[in-house]
Amino acid sequence: LILKDGKLTYDEIGERLGRSPSTIRDRIKKMEEDRTILGYAAIVDEDRVGITTDALISADLPHERSPGAMTSLFSLENVTEIMHLTGERRILLRVKARSNAELLEILDKSIRPLGFENIEVSLVLEPVVRFPGL
Repeated sequence: LILKDGKLTYDEIGERLGRSPSTIRDRIKKMEEDRTILGYAAIVDEDRVGITTDALISADLPHERSPGAMTSLFSLENVTEIMHLTGERRILLRVKARSNAELLEILDKSIRPLGFENIEVSLVLEPVVRFPGL
């Protein structure tokens, strides 16, 4: 239930599951403590906040550059996802930007200098299912 609506109250969850709010509170607290629930986030309309470019960037990274480059990626605000993959290009990034020009600037000034090679950029034309249940 909280995957689809993180704002549900303990009372609302308890009512739907036939449990007391205190039981729900205790179970959620336990899931937070054991890191089953990692956190909560707002889902925003990216167009309304000026994010118009969504890109998937696949690239390779020499093993000797990997630790420092990955640490640097985590600090880039526009990089929203980082995944290790199998295959020719071992890294997949999701990068959000205000424009294609900003995306190119991020690539040229922030990502390429970290040692990424064999870079391929795919622009997301339209997400089909972004947040199931919404």
